[in-house]
Amino acid sequence: MFHYIVRRLILLPITLFFIIVVNFIIINMAPGEPTSVTEISPGGEARKEESGAGAFGADHRYLQFRERYGLTLPILFNLWPNISQKRVDESIWKLTEKKIPFKKLQDLRVRFGDQARFVMPKILNVMTGETLIDVKIVAMRYFVRGGTQQAHLGGNLTREQRLENRRISKQNQFLRDMLPSRFDSESTINEKIEKLNEWYKKNALKLGYEPGFWKKVKIFFIETRFFRYFSRVLTLDFGTLRDDPNKTVVSEVTSRFKYSLTLSLTPMIITFFLCLFFGLIMALRQNRPLDYSLNTIFLILYAIPIFVVAPFLIEEIALKYDFPFTHTPIPISGFTSPDKIYEQQTTLERLLDILKHIFLPIIAIMYGTLATQTRLARTAVLEVARQDYVRTAYAKGLPRSKIMSRYIGRNASITIVTSIAGSLGIILGGSLIVEILFEIDGFGKFFYDAVLNRDYSVIMFSAIAGSFLTLVGYLLADISYTLLDPRVTLE
Repeated sequence: MFHYIVRRLILLPITLFFIIVVNFIIINMAPGEPTSVTEISPGGEARKEESGAGAFGADHRYLQFRERYGLTLPILFNLWPNISQKRVDESIWKLTEKKIPFKKLQDLRVRFGDQARFVMPKILNVMTGETLIDVKIVAMRYFVRGGTQQAHLGGNLTREQRLENRRISKQNQFLRDMLPSRFDSESTINEKIEKLNEWYKKNALKLGYEPGFWKKVKIFFIETRFFRYFSRVLTLDFGTLRDDPNKTVVSEVTSRFKYSLTLSLTPMIITFFLCLFFGLIMALRQNRPLDYSLNTIFLILYAIPIFVVAPFLIEEIALKYDFPFTHTPIPISGFTSPDKIYEQQTTLERLLDILKHIFLPIIAIMYGTLATQTRLARTAVLEVARQDYVRTAYAKGLPRSKIMSRYIGRNASITIVTSIAGSLGIILGGSLIVEILFEIDGFGKFFYDAVLNRDYSVIMFSAIAGSFLTLVGYLLADISYTLLDPRVTLE
């Protein structure tokens, strides 16, 4: 078993790497980006507004935001230094004519603005060549965009970083002063072009605007969104929230861990024992009224969607009835009572308070899984009951209770463990509908908001953490096989 576990642990990071790559590509290729503004209408409809500002380098907060997310770089491989002069000329002419549809024009503006710092000499050729003044003006704007650098951010900057920020600030101010305005004459435009040309000759080598072969190879792999993100992941830095850079993704996930863990593991454990119990009963009463009745009930439960059951539990159960044999009302929102009440309770009272609040959410979460797993358990029990070793146990006169627990139940549970193991990854997903309806600030609602806000850091962490827990779940399931069935070996 030791060698098997070692092999699985070695394969785990390799598998995670490819999962990260696939998810990263899908997320980054999806339409829109974190600069999209999401608004929820009174009717509950999500509406997005794309921001195209800053393609020329005028909106520095916009550029800084895109730089922080690495959105100014290609996804996996960077071939932008190899863009031909002809393609640069065509892009600038298209931006000058503005005869293409508005959406395509905005996309071209943003894309060419991102590419600008990798094609600076080619843009300079357009500026200094024989062409229309309007073409030169557009080229100047993108030249400034490509030359604009982003300062180091944070409160713990080194002395070298502060000095670098001063240099960057001075340089950016010079480039902004060189931006053409509508009041500039043609001679003024040419003077600014000459100054930009002198600035380029002075800084081209230092800023790497004319890379050699090996520099291009380095840019091909390193100057990409994926490399930037994965290099942070290797240091366990999963980024910050889109709307609040002072809050890290990990800290926000940790603060919601107790809600997610409770609403995921508790139904999972309860479901395991209940489905095995009902599966045994249905198998023992196969093709009898009790078997048909339970099968019908679980089939109906499986068919009812959660967005129907959850409101029903709130409106028809919680609002009309109390807990059985008590006068205690059933809570319909929150994970606990308000903080003022919860903080004054004893440990036992807090436990009871949590149990009261999660009573309905757990029912809403587990009923569908229970229906599915029970029918699976019935099939597993029937299959095990037909095995020769079970017949031998009956022939030896062993008590039925011992046969059911040691032989049938124990071996049938292997199938259930396999099915449940893969659901370990949903711990970080929670139940979106349940969390929203019962106003529980868990992972489901957290990740849903992240998807609406295009918060790539949160979405990627969700994919990584969910995949990791799923892989760990299957590993634990394999180990459980050896404990449940001595015949199973992992070597």
